[in-house]
Amino acid sequence: MTNPFDPRAKTWDEEPRRRQLAADIFHALEKRLPLRLDTTALDFGCGTGLLTLALAPRLRRVLAVDSSPGMLDVLGRKIRDAGIRNVDLLQSDFSKDPLPSGPFDLVASAMTLHHVAGTDALLRKFFSLLAPGGSVALADLDAEDGTFHASHDGIAHFGFDRGAFAKQLSAAGFTGIQFDTAARIEKHGRPYSVFLATAAKPA
Repeated sequence: MTNPFDPRAKTWDEEPRRRQLAADIFHALEKRLPLRLDTTALDFGCGTGLLTLALAPRLRRVLAVDSSPGMLDVLGRKIRDAGIRNVDLLQSDFSKDPLPSGPFDLVASAMTLHHVAGTDALLRKFFSLLAPGGSVALADLDAEDGTFHASHDGIAHFGFDRGAFAKQLSAAGFTGIQFDTAARIEKHGRPYSVFLATAAKPA
């Protein structure tokens, strides 16, 4: 079955709003978490790599994970064209596929969780993938009324309430939970906000 994101992959980066959003999320992440050259990271739902490629120069290695082969093909071409050697690609659906070998120091994700129905199970998997003392950095929409997406196909959540999401992170085992407003988006003539949630696996 074709992944619904495959047909959109080749033109995904042509939308300036997407590029700006990824840049805003990265800037919020680097303000909140130390990015060191000995760090290994997993970027979940990497898409065409807008966040992956911002992280890569600052880290030792990044595993870019997405369920869409079309998105990964675009990212793969970017990596080859730029001669990047510290990014690996993995096509995977964490709801049914085996998890990659860890541990990782950082699990990041940008604008992917609202597509995932089983958020509680996914957060537990993120926790299991982290080394003790590792962090998650998860960016997504604040709770909205369903108007952000023109179609609700593949949309599991109309954003997230920060308080409820903090409880989900805590239930998965995370501590030190913090929220920042990473970006604000004007779409359909309306404002929407994007949060960055960071939290740690106890050392």
